[in-house]
Amino acid sequence: MSGGPAIKIQARDVRMDFSIADDRGRKQQISALQDFNLDIREGEFFTILGPSGCGKSTFLNVLAGLARKTGGSIDIDGQPASGINRHQGVVFQGYALFPWRNVLQNIEMGLEIRHVPRRERRQTAEHFLHLVGLDGFGHRYPHELSGGMLQRVAIARALAYSPSLLLMATSSCAYRCTRLRPASLAW
Repeated sequence: MSGGPAIKIQARDVRMDFSIADDRGRKQQISALQDFNLDIREGEFFTILGPSGCGKSTFLNVLAGLARKTGGSIDIDGQPASGINRHQGVVFQGYALFPWRNVLQNIEMGLEIRHVPRRERRQTAEHFLHLVGLDGFGHRYPHELSGGMLQRVAIARALAYSPSLLLMATSSCAYRCTRLRPASLAW
């Protein structure tokens, strides 16, 4: 019998190599991840810290199915991770908001892809807009928001479809996430 929650994510000997050309056009192999191992248990809040260029975002991209690892294994809920997982939410460093969609429409995006009815999408988007402290900004466009507000829209969009796993590739989240009260995440 296990001594705690089940392992949600298990990474073993993960490797990610890139082939690039040097200044003279010669190909080189660059290793962004090498022999990377970790276990994250169900319900854990886990942070990967390290200097710029150490592979943090590379690992998240592999975990999110946006890049293919060149070695090792990653399991999520005991199943091999491969490709995009519709049960994961991802908050990108660059926010990845659609400039032609207003804040509510950006938050609704994941729900729209999942064919959630329009009225339910709007109610859910408004709930998460309130959760991240952006009441009154639903009809604004990304270019009208500050960096911190853009971050919160991206978080609201990721949370709106109730992912079982939330991946956040950002160095500034620790401060900005303080606006999310843990008790309020039980929706």
